[in-house]
Amino acid sequence: MSKDDFRELLRYRNLTIGSSIVLILILCGLFAPLIARQDPYAQNLAITFQPPSTAHLFGSDQYGRDVFARIVYGTRWALFEVVMSAGMSLLFGVPLGLAAGFFGKRVDSVIMWSTDILYAFPGIVLAILLVAMLGPSLFNTLLAISIFSVPVYARLSRNLTHALKQMEFSEAAYALGAGPWRILFTHILRNAFVPLLIQATLTAGDVILSASGLSFLGLGAQPPTAEWGAMMSEGRNFLGVATHLSLFPGLVITIAALGFNLFGDGLRDYLDPKFQQRSAQG
Repeated sequence: MSKDDFRELLRYRNLTIGSSIVLILILCGLFAPLIARQDPYAQNLAITFQPPSTAHLFGSDQYGRDVFARIVYGTRWALFEVVMSAGMSLLFGVPLGLAAGFFGKRVDSVIMWSTDILYAFPGIVLAILLVAMLGPSLFNTLLAISIFSVPVYARLSRNLTHALKQMEFSEAAYALGAGPWRILFTHILRNAFVPLLIQATLTAGDVILSASGLSFLGLGAQPPTAEWGAMMSEGRNFLGVATHLSLFPGLVITIAALGFNLFGDGLRDYLDPKFQQRSAQG
């Protein structure tokens, strides 16, 4: 990347700030043992409820575990939640949207009616219902979040497919004898990749908030897992004694969700030719 390209990227403040936060999260997840020297699950009842200090940056919890180490290792769970939830939503939502937009008519009607049924339920309420039926666990939580996120990707991919199908390159490929599946995957899906990627980054913050909220309610990750929502749930019983037990995980959840939202907004602006044209004119 040249200096001019780097300066161009710096013009997009949301992208710069958001990508910095996301990069820090990824580095924390990859190098957690180097960043946090304490074992996040090691108990020491002699130092319970210690306030933040040089020995324990974020203090210790009711079992004497280092809160900073648990938050750093919790970054791995947060990134796992984003990747798994977005991956499952894309896996189910995109093929449905491609089929609805490409084949149209009855296929489109049936798929869109199905997504409308999911839209009728508030996402978090549907997730709570599904987790209550399947049982509390992190995997069931991510599955529930993925299910109520499927309509978002299905509708987006359906609209993109419907528009790209009428583009000149799709019509030219059809005139040259290309089959429907070749057009669908070679021409349409390849051109729809960037908008779908942007949508995935925009919903990543919602995934973190939803997964942490369900873990806080006891429906997601279970103790002693070093997951941010579960840490807040454990700490709420000691707010009068040790506020830091819930304060620091809550702050990290807020920063992570904000980072992914800014990254998604900035990436959309950077890859949108219309926005770049307006910026150049301004």
